[in-house]
Amino acid sequence: MLFPILFSIHCFSALIAALPSQSENGTSQPHGCREVSIPITVEVPRFLISTEIRDDWDVAALVFNLTRRDSGQGFPLPITGNTAAPVKSTYDMGATFCGNGSTTLILTHGILESKRYWQPDFPDSDQYNFIEAAVAAGYSVLSYDRIGVGSSSRVNSITDAQFQVQVAVLNSLVDHVRDANTARKVALVGHSYGAYISIAAAAAAASNPSRNVSMGGVDAVILTGFAGGFSNFGPFLAGAGLRVARDRQPERWGALDPGYLTAVDAYADAYIYYHAGNFERRVAEWTHARGSEPFAVGELPSLLATNITYDTVTAPVQIVQGKYDVSACGGNCEGQLNKIRRNLSGASVVETVEDLPAGHNLNLHLVAPRAFELMFGFLKRQGL
Repeated sequence: MLFPILFSIHCFSALIAALPSQSENGTSQPHGCREVSIPITVEVPRFLISTEIRDDWDVAALVFNLTRRDSGQGFPLPITGNTAAPVKSTYDMGATFCGNGSTTLILTHGILESKRYWQPDFPDSDQYNFIEAAVAAGYSVLSYDRIGVGSSSRVNSITDAQFQVQVAVLNSLVDHVRDANTARKVALVGHSYGAYISIAAAAAAASNPSRNVSMGGVDAVILTGFAGGFSNFGPFLAGAGLRVARDRQPERWGALDPGYLTAVDAYADAYIYYHAGNFERRVAEWTHARGSEPFAVGELPSLLATNITYDTVTAPVQIVQGKYDVSACGGNCEGQLNKIRRNLSGASVVETVEDLPAGHNLNLHLVAPRAFELMFGFLKRQGL
């Protein structure tokens, strides 16, 4: 049973832990960045997901079912219904806050990644550092790990880690930065799965009369690794060669339940994220060795079963695409953004860029500085 993203959100008042300006590996962070933990309480209905993952054999069977031609149509998703009432949960969100601009950008990362995507920590990574570029352009930035990922609360891979819960968490973070950090304006920047979360959060805020811009809505949305549909998820899921994360790297992920999945190796990451000739191999190697984080098995079925009401989004929207994105466009994005432009009929502005020389992980390709310029230029044109 499908249900729209309707939720009740309760956001606690302030940061409970502001750490010194250190990165996760102990090195100094630029621009007064600090690691923070933000307690968030959300109350949302949950899907009843029937999948059980015990080992890699179960993962292979799930990927087959999610990628077959009639998945979600003639062949149903592994969902048997939804809870009779909203479920209330509290999570601690691990985040990094940087900058002192009056406009705050809230960054939501992709499905096999963490907030390191926005601020990579390999040597000579400045050209790929979105956060550093954003702060230099005059913005404050809040990047966070989704629930179940990195420094945020570890949660059940089926009952907690669901798309609509992630959306509710993001809208609570919007409330938080407005209340705790007195942000004058807030823009959402989402990549890949985080793009779906960001646009769904903007849609939910716009359709809820109590959540206008002055009371928690958003002033702009930027999306990457996104074309609005699901028809190209098959190559992405199959190409990742998904495995049970705790069995692949028990030293990193041994505490996770078996429903957390990761890509099989760096070459699988290269296929789903990068385009040959437009990236450095050392960046792809870093992506697999350090930048990656597992995703929970409940996240994709709950996304596929959710009706995102794109036409209710009123904020200006920019979609910036690598031309060779596998999961968004099947490897060629030219002409593939026309439908989502039409679906965003209520947005005050819709801008699209579909031909940058990059694959899915736009920020980690050589064209990243140009992509950042396009995004900040869009924000400036919207008065942000």
